[in-house]
Amino acid sequence: MRTIILCCGNPLSGDDGFGICVLEELKKKELPTHVELIDAGTGGLDILSFMENVDKAIIIDAVTSGKEVGMIHRFTCKDLPDPASMHFSLHELGLVDVLKIGEKVMPMPDDIIIIGVEVERTNQLTIELTPKVNEAVPKVVEMVLDELAIE
Repeated sequence: MRTIILCCGNPLSGDDGFGICVLEELKKKELPTHVELIDAGTGGLDILSFMENVDKAIIIDAVTSGKEVGMIHRFTCKDLPDPASMHFSLHELGLVDVLKIGEKVMPMPDDIIIIGVEVERTNQLTIELTPKVNEAVPKVVEMVLDELAIE
């Protein structure tokens, strides 16, 4: 079984670097050999190239939907929100749109989980996360470990 954890974001754009901060914390954990951590950068259609021959994908990204900053969302491909109500991936093409395209053009993993955190500041040149987004990093790391059934 091959599992990937795709962490999206731009670490130079404030809260948009959330996924990359989660990636750095996950690198400190002892993960099973079938799990691969991937810096997916600013996403877009390139995400689909990582999905080939994968059984499970966990995608970590910044989200804007107007909810409280720091709120954590978890979705599967079966319950993705309408792209108009929640925007994952603050870059190029939205994540929801990319996954819908993937379903039409290629075999996708049977199990896709998307974990996103509501962000506040994404348009400033800084490597710092805002406090509430930073507080969500260890919580999302634990969620990922739970998804992998690792204690």
